[in-house]
Amino acid sequence: MINIFYDLFIRILDLLLFISSFINEKNKKILDGRKNTIKYIKKYIRSDEKLIWVHVSSVGEFEQAKPIIDLIHKKKSHKILVSYFSSSAENEVKKYKKINYSFYLLSDKRSNNENLFKLLKPTLIIIIKYDFWANLINTAKNKSIPIVSVSSVFRPRQIYFYKIGFFLRNALKNINLFLVQDEKSKNLLNKININNVQVIGDTRFDRVLDIYHNFKKINSIENFINNKNTVVIGSSWRSDIKILKKEIGRDLTDTKYIIAPHNIESVEIEYIESNFINDTIRFSELPQKNVRKRILIIDNLGMLSSIYKYCKLAYIGGGFRGALHNTLEAAVWDIPVVYGSNKKNKKFIEIRKLENKNIGFPISNGNEFKLIKNRILKNRGVGKGGNSFVVKNSGATKKINKLLSKYL
Repeated sequence: MINIFYDLFIRILDLLLFISSFINEKNKKILDGRKNTIKYIKKYIRSDEKLIWVHVSSVGEFEQAKPIIDLIHKKKSHKILVSYFSSSAENEVKKYKKINYSFYLLSDKRSNNENLFKLLKPTLIIIIKYDFWANLINTAKNKSIPIVSVSSVFRPRQIYFYKIGFFLRNALKNINLFLVQDEKSKNLLNKININNVQVIGDTRFDRVLDIYHNFKKINSIENFINNKNTVVIGSSWRSDIKILKKEIGRDLTDTKYIIAPHNIESVEIEYIESNFINDTIRFSELPQKNVRKRILIIDNLGMLSSIYKYCKLAYIGGGFRGALHNTLEAAVWDIPVVYGSNKKNKKFIEIRKLENKNIGFPISNGNEFKLIKNRILKNRGVGKGGNSFVVKNSGATKKINKLLSKYL
């Protein structure tokens, strides 16, 4: 009976996705991508191939998956398949050369999962963070395919810990091993009689350290900055620009600003330009010489984590929406991070720790941004300690390597 209710829930989700696809380009991409999943598998993947299947929800989870993908790739014993839910992950996954196959995860109907596992026989499924789909998990269990959850975080208000969530809770019990980020998550799982849990930390610390150690300078960025104080506004949304635009526009100093929007579609680039008339230049337009524009807009992907190297302060987008982007990419460069205040951001373990160490600074409005910016630019000692914080919390990938060896 519960299976029927869950399947009904999935069908409702599918219907909502379909309806929203008429007005939401990202959701349309998900639907179009799902239509090609089975065709793609039949065309490119042999059923007898030795596969490790890694599933991510979106770009953030994919960043957490990269150290694990690198680990598997080095072993050269299995090919790597990555599935994803969000359209924002598609481009990032496809351009990562260590991945052999990738596709949109199908809707979690039982029939879809039966079709998937007729075509795929992975050695192991790795689910990053918390994109748990009950029918996928249960079908894999029935096929004797082990599942490991990596870098997962659990909170008391998640549905698994309420009476109503016992179907999903039972699905979690079919996961072979949980490698969680903190002791709180372990304790919550233990309370619902899930004891195959180990605390390993967060692979994102390893990922940003790898970027830090393999940094390559970007000449065009250096030419734009021209030794001036620089503020990077990374992974920005419109809600961030609305808050910051007045203070950036009123800044009469020679401070340079680099804005890297979360969405680089032309309409979003044009939105930023419309807020700073005659004051911006796109990265794709940069000449190989100094320019007088104050604001550089990054109109391509994959650069942001290295661009943070060049700033004295980083503003991280998404905070006002309660969906804060990765602060560790900036903190590893030993710079203070500023972001929009929203109580939902406290769900991120690293945010609580960064604030406790006076490395992270939440703001509620543009004036607070101006005050903290001026304080940081005048006193270079403010907000330091991010690099040592990242180093101290790294090492999850080595632990994962040891724990996954029994499945490979």
